[in-house]
Amino acid sequence: MRQLNIGREKKKLRGVKRRLRALDYWADSAKGYFPSEDADEKYSNWKIPVYQGLVEPPTTNIAIQKHCIYALLRAANYFVEAKPKEMEHAIVTVLIPYPDMFSSEICVFFDQDYFVAFYQRNNEWQSLTPTTEPQLSSTLDFIVPAPFSEVGFHHKIQDKDEDEIFTFENEWWSYREKVIS
Repeated sequence: MRQLNIGREKKKLRGVKRRLRALDYWADSAKGYFPSEDADEKYSNWKIPVYQGLVEPPTTNIAIQKHCIYALLRAANYFVEAKPKEMEHAIVTVLIPYPDMFSSEICVFFDQDYFVAFYQRNNEWQSLTPTTEPQLSSTLDFIVPAPFSEVGFHHKIQDKDEDEIFTFENEWWSYREKVIS
């Protein structure tokens, strides 16, 4: 279950092993499942079902984040394995914002044009550009599973509040089926 940690950002995280077991159970429950019932939509998504402090600094660490990424990739791989022939046009991806990973999600795009448009966010208030940073798999020292390739972006959002502009920047890492051209 997703849960924010409002007001508890620096409090010691408890129950890490239990929370990771629950995440693993969630990932393994995707075995044999593909969201064909959502095929009339442009895409469908599943946010990482964890407590915010489990995946975001300062209460997380690289080992926990790596475990969570593997769980998302494992669940997405189950989607790829269960994809029916009539859905071979669907694109299974995992999106990892880093270092704040609470927005991480699995996305299944049923519309290829929407998939392309999803990564073309360039306007006055938001930009998404290919990153020159080292790949997240290198930074966290993990192996990207066979059906996926890794693509990184620099994500920037600007918001205006009472004539003051706030800027938020992070990395976005997309893990996509290699069949994508």
